[in-house]
Amino acid sequence: MMKPLYGKIMLQLIRWKNLLFLGVLQTLMFFGVIKPILAKYAITLPYQYPIFGLLLCATIFIAAGGYIVNDYFDTKIDQINKPTKVIIGNTISRNTAGWAFQICFGIGIACGIALGILLNKLNVAILFAVISGMLWFYSSSYKRIFLLGNLVISLCSFLSVFSIGYLAATSLENEYGVLIYKTGILTEVYAWVSTFGLFAFLFTFIREVVKDIEDIEGDREMECHSLPIVLGINTTKIVLTVVTLISALIVGYFCFYLNPFQTDNISTKYYILGILVPSIILIFWIGKAEKRRDWRQISTFIKFIMLIGTLYAAVVGYLFILNYSYILNA
Repeated sequence: MMKPLYGKIMLQLIRWKNLLFLGVLQTLMFFGVIKPILAKYAITLPYQYPIFGLLLCATIFIAAGGYIVNDYFDTKIDQINKPTKVIIGNTISRNTAGWAFQICFGIGIACGIALGILLNKLNVAILFAVISGMLWFYSSSYKRIFLLGNLVISLCSFLSVFSIGYLAATSLENEYGVLIYKTGILTEVYAWVSTFGLFAFLFTFIREVVKDIEDIEGDREMECHSLPIVLGINTTKIVLTVVTLISALIVGYFCFYLNPFQTDNISTKYYILGILVPSIILIFWIGKAEKRRDWRQISTFIKFIMLIGTLYAAVVGYLFILNYSYILNA
C-alpha cells in the first residue's frame, strides 16, 4: 500500500504533467518541424533517433532534477504559501530529495555527454551541464534576485526548444561539412526553432512573474526581491500587460510576415483564435486579478496558451506536406 503512494508522491514532486508537456513539445518540434524541413531538401538527419532519444532523456531528467532541487530550497517559502502541498520534509526526507535531484541531474548530464560523443562536440556535453548548474543556482540564489530568476527559467525554456535545432544542425555539419552552408537548411532550421523558442521564453517569463505574485507572501518573508515585491503588484500588472501584448504582437509578426508558406489561412486563424484572443483575455484577467486564487487561475491559463502555441508545430508539419507535397520518411 505504501509503495504506490510513495510513487505517486514522487511523480508530484517531479511535476510529471510539466515533464509530459516538455516531452510533447520536443516531439512535436522534431517530427513537425525538423524532419519536414529536412524532407523538403530530401535529406535525412544522421543518427536522428539516437540524437532525439538522448536529447529527450537529458531534457526530462534535468527538468525533473530542477523541480526537485527547487522544492528542496523552497521548503520554508512553500510552508507559508502552500503548507498542505509541501512534500520534502514531510512525506519525503530532505536526504532522499537530495539524492533524487543529484541522480536526475547525473542521468541528464550523462545523456548530454553521450550526445557530445555521438556528435563529436564537447560544447554539446557542456550545454547540459550548464543548464543543470543554472537550475541549481536558480533555486539556491538566483530566484531571490530581481528579475534574474525569471530570466534564467525563461532561458531554459528557450534552450529546450532551440537545442533540437542546434543538435540537428551539428549533425548535418558533421555529415556534409561546409556544403551544408550552401543550402538554406540551417537558416530554415534555426529560424523555426528560434521562433518557437522565443514564444516559450516570453510566455514562460509571463508565467514566472504571475507565480511571483501568487507566492508574494512567502517570498517577502524570505526576503526575495521578486518583481511584485520590488515594484508592487499594480506596477507588475502593467509590466505583465505590456509584455503579454508585445509577445502576442511578436508572434503575429512571425505569423504574417515571416511565414514561408504561400497560401496559409490556417496559420492566420490559428494565431487569432489560439494566441491573440487568449492573450487579450489574459490581459483582462491580469487587470481584474486580486486574490491569490485569481493568479493561480491565470497561471493555468498561460499554460493553456503555451500548449496551443506548442501544438502549432503539428500544424507546421501539415503545412509542409500541403505546400511541398512530400511524404515524411520513416
